[in-house]
Amino acid sequence: MPLPWTSRPTEVANLLNPAFCSLLLREAVLGYLKEHAQGMPYAVSFLVLPIVLHKATRDTFPASISTKLHAWLQENQVTRVGLSSRARGLVPYSREALIYSLSSSLLSVSRDGRLVPAKGKVKLPKWDKDSEVTTCVKKAYFLGRWFARSGDTTTVFGFLGVVP
Repeated sequence: MPLPWTSRPTEVANLLNPAFCSLLLREAVLGYLKEHAQGMPYAVSFLVLPIVLHKATRDTFPASISTKLHAWLQENQVTRVGLSSRARGLVPYSREALIYSLSSSLLSVSRDGRLVPAKGKVKLPKWDKDSEVTTCVKKAYFLGRWFARSGDTTTVFGFLGVVP
């Protein structure tokens, strides 16, 4: 479980606040849904934050989702270093963001247990187009689309070297 809000260091509270993390998860789900009509598998959502919030990893993303995930990983093997431990360390924050997303009607769960956007539009604040927040939001959407094109949950976790 994450530290109580009042006990979190300022940097952690700012970067890993549930609203921001929920926005990243929602964008990843929207991206996934663009490529795969059933929505994002629950387990895959736990990969979003450790990848998108890690600047060194997101900065190596290719320009297009036509680049296969496994090909990108072959050329950027360093991106897998530490991913498993980052994913494990961010599980409480991913879980907290999922709870926030579901309780705030940003996401919902389909009948077959996949994450889908909740009905209705979400109005996002206007950030500077070159801000790190904007970059993270765009990369989350990209990652969602990329994961949807990369195979089932087991395949994606296998490519990344992460054990669910």
